Amino acid sequence: MFVKFVDALDSMLEALASAFHVLANACLLLMLFGTAATIVLRVFGVSYYWIWPWSMQFFVWMSFIGFFVIYRRRKDIAVDYLVRKLGIRAIQASRLFVSCLIVFLMAVILFQMPTIFESQVGPIDGVITPWGELERFTLSVPLAVSCALILLNSFTDAIFALLGRPEPAQLGSSDTGGQ
Repeated sequence: MFVKFVDALDSMLEALASAFHVLANACLLLMLFGTAATIVLRVFGVSYYWIWPWSMQFFVWMSFIGFFVIYRRRKDIAVDYLVRKLGIRAIQASRLFVSCLIVFLMAVILFQMPTIFESQVGPIDGVITPWGELERFTLSVPLAVSCALILLNSFTDAIFALLGRPEPAQLGSSDTGGQ
């Protein structure tokens, strides 16, 4: 029963990683489109001041949304040369240790999120919507969501490690960064 729950959670995390991948790319495209529009429109003497603040907003969102995707798909940098040389037991122990450490670190960040949100007060100058300027805390919302998803991902990886399942990167799946 618990294993089925963890498998379902893992599948949900993979679906969310795919959705976040699309969102991060959409942020990048919007940044590029805004920058290109600024360059082209200046030739005609037209300049919109709000394009630059929106580009910065999209950059922050892209980075924080992509944070979960990079971690989930194992596209981050891992220095595991020594652990691999020490053998399978060291690999298993470090996998469990790292997963637990990441769960702890993400929990600390999430615990601090209310303070982060409270300190980000006021509108972001130039990030205009039909309802007014966006509030500063909107910069950190994707960070909070990504941290929560990374916490869940590390939790599932720790459970998989305890069950003796291989890491996704060792499965050889191309969408999880396997070789």
